[in-house]
Amino acid sequence: MNTMNDVLALWPAYEPALIALLLLCFAVMVQNFLTAPLAFIKNEQTPGKPLNGGHELLSFRVIRTYANSVENLPAFGLTLLAAVLTGADATFVNWLAGAHLIFRMLFWAVYYTGIGKAAGGPRTICFVGGLLSNMALAAAALVHVI
Repeated sequence: MNTMNDVLALWPAYEPALIALLLLCFAVMVQNFLTAPLAFIKNEQTPGKPLNGGHELLSFRVIRTYANSVENLPAFGLTLLAAVLTGADATFVNWLAGAHLIFRMLFWAVYYTGIGKAAGGPRTICFVGGLLSNMALAAAALVHVI
């Protein structure tokens, strides 16, 4: 890549991945919005304080889901940016970004509903799937650079 025009010329090929990133950003903002009515309205949690209870409380799961999403979003965004800027295969990047979005949305749904056990169940599978898709994006960028 020599110029900004070279970088901008890549974006159409990566449009599905960009849409996945934007949808994920929107989902995290929705999660943020939902913390007030779902986590604080029953006074089970206090904003700015350590969480009360455990996975049996929806208020606990709502805040933990949002926190986990906030923790994972920058890594995905930066890894996706690196894959695009290095010119990694657009089809592969688009598929991985879509897979990451699906795994993160499933993680959210599973965690909100409390399906399965706290560790080693469906929530863990969804988390690991999202993590592996993000690691594959990083590897695609690295392979293209090396």
